[in-house]
Order: sequence, then C-alpha cells, then structure tokens
Amino acid sequence: MLERWNRTQRLTGERDRRVLLGKHVADSLACAAVPSAGERVLDIGTGAGFPGAVIGCVRPDVDVTLLDSRERPTSFLGEVVRSVPLARVEAVTMRAEDAARIPSMAAAYSLVTSRAVRLEQVLALAKPLLSPGGRIVSMQAPPTTEAIARSVANEAGVAFREIRDYRLPGREPRRLVIFG
Repeated sequence: MLERWNRTQRLTGERDRRVLLGKHVADSLACAAVPSAGERVLDIGTGAGFPGAVIGCVRPDVDVTLLDSRERPTSFLGEVVRSVPLARVEAVTMRAEDAARIPSMAAAYSLVTSRAVRLEQVLALAKPLLSPGGRIVSMQAPPTTEAIARSVANEAGVAFREIRDYRLPGREPRRLVIFG
C-alpha cells in the first residue's frame, strides 16, 4: 500500500521497496519489542506509520494511536487500518500539543514513541501525554550519546532510562533512547 500511495502522495522520500523494508520497516521493528501486552502506545509524528503502524501490525496485543498533524499521512494510515485490518490501531490528525488538551488523550499512554522528531521536542510533546510510570522511546542515530540524553531529559523533567543500540540490515547503527 505504501508503494502505491507513495506514487502520488509522497509519504516517504524513499521509493525503493528494499530501502523501505531495510530502513524504515526494519528500524520500526526494533521499537516493536518495547511495549508490553495491553499497553496504550502513541506514535507522535507518525508520518507514513513508522514506527507506529509497524508496531500495530506485529503487536496485535497493544493499542496504537498514530498521531500526525498532516491529513495526507493519516488518510493513508486510515486506509491501512481498514484494509489490513488493524482492529487496535487508529490514525488521528492532530498536533501533539492539541492532543494533550483532550481528556481522553492527556496522560493516557503508557508508551509514547517517535522516530522523526528531535529528541528535545519529543520529550516536551510526549510528557503531557504519558501516563504515570509510562515510557518515551525516541529513535535516534548514534551521535545521540547517553550524556546528551541525560541532559535533555533533565531539561524536560523526565528520567533517562537506557539506550538500546542495534543495526539495520545494511549495518547502519541506530539506537532507541528510552525515558520514563
């Protein structure tokens, strides 16, 4: 579906199937191992659904909300949710700042993920959406060190938990930076 929609809607800069699978999907799979069964997951700035839609596909035991401020990606994701189908996934067109003011979304997610948002931004956006004891997972490239993560966490008023390093199929290093 992504290949078909990408022809006219430009949901990702990548068009090659191998790159989409080896870079975007494989990257998202690293994040799919983080939620526990029954968790409510919010993917901020989901775009074409990375990592949130992938989590929803491989983890039918969690509820996933795909949040993006742009109608184009959420229209695509709505079609994915209906076509696959993904009963526990929903696509929402809204800014994260606005979602934090909605009672059913504020402090409602045990896991907030983001792949395409700068670290300091994702912490500020995720914090009001995170339930007590919840975690934030920011997908980053290796220049994000533990010292940087701790500093950004301190500024945002959240706790740094850990960094999980992994490699994409082409051996590109990546990391999950986890806060809570």
